[in-house]
Amino acid sequence: MNTVQSGEDHRQRRRQTLAAGLPQIRLWDDNPSTLDLLGFDAVVEPIVAAVRERNIHPLTLSVQSPWGGGKSTILKLIEAEFKNDDNCIVVATNPWAYDDQVDVKGTLISEILHGIENQVPDAGIKAEVAEKAKELLGRISWSRAAVAIARGALTFQVDPQQIADIFRPKDPGGPDSMASFNNAYKELLALIPNVERVVVLVDDLDRCLPDAVTATLEAIKLFLSTEKMVFVLAADQDMVRDAISVSLDGARRGDIFAQRYLEKIVQLPIALPRLSATDAAAYIGILIAGRSMHDADLRALAAHVRTRRNAHQTPLLHDFEELEVQPAADDLALATQLAEGLSADRRSNPRQIKRFLNAFGVRESIARARGVTIPPAVMIKMLLLEELHRTSFNTLAATPAQERKTILARWESWANPSGEEGEDATLPDGVDEATKEWAAAPPSLRNENLDPYLTLAASLINVSMGAQVSDEVLALVNDLLGESEAARNVAADSLSERSEDEQLAALEVLFATAKRMEDAGAVIRGAVLWLGRTPALEQATAVGVEAHCWGTRLTAGAIVELAASGRPALLDLVRRAAQDTTLHATTQAVARDELEQIDGH
Repeated sequence: MNTVQSGEDHRQRRRQTLAAGLPQIRLWDDNPSTLDLLGFDAVVEPIVAAVRERNIHPLTLSVQSPWGGGKSTILKLIEAEFKNDDNCIVVATNPWAYDDQVDVKGTLISEILHGIENQVPDAGIKAEVAEKAKELLGRISWSRAAVAIARGALTFQVDPQQIADIFRPKDPGGPDSMASFNNAYKELLALIPNVERVVVLVDDLDRCLPDAVTATLEAIKLFLSTEKMVFVLAADQDMVRDAISVSLDGARRGDIFAQRYLEKIVQLPIALPRLSATDAAAYIGILIAGRSMHDADLRALAAHVRTRRNAHQTPLLHDFEELEVQPAADDLALATQLAEGLSADRRSNPRQIKRFLNAFGVRESIARARGVTIPPAVMIKMLLLEELHRTSFNTLAATPAQERKTILARWESWANPSGEEGEDATLPDGVDEATKEWAAAPPSLRNENLDPYLTLAASLINVSMGAQVSDEVLALVNDLLGESEAARNVAADSLSERSEDEQLAALEVLFATAKRMEDAGAVIRGAVLWLGRTPALEQATAVGVEAHCWGTRLTAGAIVELAASGRPALLDLVRRAAQDTTLHATTQAVARDELEQIDGH
């Protein structure tokens, strides 16, 4: 087949689809992939080699990266490597998704046993394995019963003698004891011929609550004296270590113990590399081009990129003559701009890249439906401004339409001055200096008619609320709402160190939680504490209180917090509350009392 003709046929089919008026929204799921688009083969191969090493057993590896770094995809790729290997049984499990969060340890053991049983092909051997698994599960049942009774869940069903029997010390070799579990498990594995490895892939460990993390690791410890066993954990090691520390806090063992505990279990930690700019551009390009490719063509493109990466050839998305279907030039241009425009943190995070692409896809679809015509490259640049520099975006949106091109010209000249006489290269008021790289990047916006798009984007601003807030910041917001004063102070300190744009986005998230509360006292308490560290948030805090916390949610305690802040914008809210007859009478009365004390001084 003629390659050029094939590529033209592909583009012709794409144009026909567009002409037919079919919806063309670009969306990417967040599921782990079985296709390596990120060059993870360099990580998967040594892991698979370690698993196959017969002289190292048992073995526990951890695949480490921050949230969204590709850990789940690594597990999928490892699982695929053993798909047709009769000498290896692979069991994939996810403690975060367990229905039973009370006994995570027992559930994990049960999943391993059932996973082994289900993969034994011989019916006779399978029956023997099932019988042995039943015996081991019986030991877990006794353990679960003890846990349930200790929590008071079964006291109404079990008579005192049965309770005494459950808690009576067991014969270490008895069928209801966990002490000899390991020996019985070895007997189960001995029933299965030719199996050299049982590989347990544990995903999302860093999403689990602290007690569930510790319970999972305790279950893994049961198997660590058994030959043939390999565990591969996908987790952010820092989060797991913190979870262990929190779970064992009652024992006052602290962070040092948590570190040693984890090191004792994990023999081989493997950190996933961050995406380089080159890899990010290729990843984005494959994602975009892949939306209009058949699976076989997408796999061929991924293999082409992998070959160029391993040969140290750049750019990775180049030299497509050997491909039957080539990516479209406009897709490659979009990928290049996205890779250049995304901040370093997002560019190195596959999940954040997908989320931004999805935001772009949704915005592109809505704009098309509303009749807003804007070049894709311009829309990407505007969406980047909205996502990464919200206050500067707001400044542009709030500027009168007749002045926007002038502001954009000054903005771009400031970021990339030409030195021409008469050029105004001063930074416009209300624009963050952190936007310099954004403003200097192509395409130029000074001659674009952005008015229809800005009107659309401003009406949809709540759709992307909190989109640039990381899991770490969300956790800090959660701490800010907690009962621990020390944790609230630490959270406020940490949040105040973030950029202004990120703080404003996080503040939106904080106030959005008020919708789920009957009493907004905790939200206002946290916002006032935070404001004490970042005075620039005063107006945004006042707007948030008025928009999300007014009415029945505004309590007397919240009024005291607002008054104690001493901030003029918040004191104005106290004055308004004193006069607002729609508020609860107690809230009004406290507002008046606070004003008397303030005015009296």
